[in-house]
Amino acid sequence: MQVTSVINYKGGVGKTSITANLASELAWLGYRVLLLDMDAQASLTFSFIKPEVWQQEYASSKTIKKWFDAITQQGAFSLESLVTTPETVNTEIKKSGNGGRLDLIPSNLGLINVDLELATQLGGANIRR
Repeated sequence: MQVTSVINYKGGVGKTSITANLASELAWLGYRVLLLDMDAQASLTFSFIKPEVWQQEYASSKTIKKWFDAITQQGAFSLESLVTTPETVNTEIKKSGNGGRLDLIPSNLGLINVDLELATQLGGANIRR
């Protein structure tokens, strides 16, 4: 298994575009690809799932934030339950006949505060007064 990360703190440099296109091409070529969207803007997620579908089917229970929330409450669980296989892109990938697949663990707009929550829990500090 290979892991590739696309990371840059600056916005607007093409992280989402490169990631979505690289993942799609690898899946087209026959690889099984898992995308993990860790950006609070959820742009990568919205590249594969319509925002209204995300809101109805994923926002409350099938995003990476659910996993982070479980960690802060001492109830971590397997990420496997968050994996989804976006239908539209995978319908196209199947046309290649190479057996590839693209899976996604969606992001959540609420990730914006997760780093602070984890830091306070790990460091013993309290940001709430």
